[in-house]
Amino acid sequence: MVTKQELSGSWNKVVGTVKEKYGQISDNELRQVEGNVDQLVGLVQRKTGQSREQIEAMLDECCQSSDSAVQRAKDSASQYAEGAGEYVREQYQQVSNQAQRGYQQSVQTLSRRPLESAGVAFGIGLVAGLAIGLSLSSRSQPPESFWQRRWS
Repeated sequence: MVTKQELSGSWNKVVGTVKEKYGQISDNELRQVEGNVDQLVGLVQRKTGQSREQIEAMLDECCQSSDSAVQRAKDSASQYAEGAGEYVREQYQQVSNQAQRGYQQSVQTLSRRPLESAGVAFGIGLVAGLAIGLSLSSRSQPPESFWQRRWS
C-alpha cells in the first residue's frame, strides 16, 4: 500500500490519474482529501464502487511510475556529474603535463646557457626594481600645493 509520504511526493500525478480514470470526482473533492491516503481511497470507493484493493493497486502503480521518473532523473544527474568530474581530471592532467614540459625546457635552457640566463634574470630584476622604486617614490612625496608651484 502507498504511504502518506509517497502519496504527498507524487500528489499531482495521483490527482491527474484519478481525474483521468474517474471523471466523476471533482477538483474540490480532491482538495479536501489532499495528502490523506485513507480519505482518498474512501472518496474513490464512494464515487466508483471499486474495492479498496483495486484503488490501492492503482495508487501504488501511480507512485511507482513517479518514483521511476525520479530515479531516472537522479541517474542522469549522477552520470552528468561523473562526466564533468572526468573532464576536469583530464584537463588537470593536460595542464600538469604542459607545466612539466615547460619546467623541463627551462632547466635545459639554464643548463645550456647559464651566463645568458643569469644576465636575462638580472635584467628583468633590474627593470622590475626600477619600476617598483619609481612607483613607491612618486607616492611618498606629497603633492605640491597650488601656491608652491606658483612661487617656485
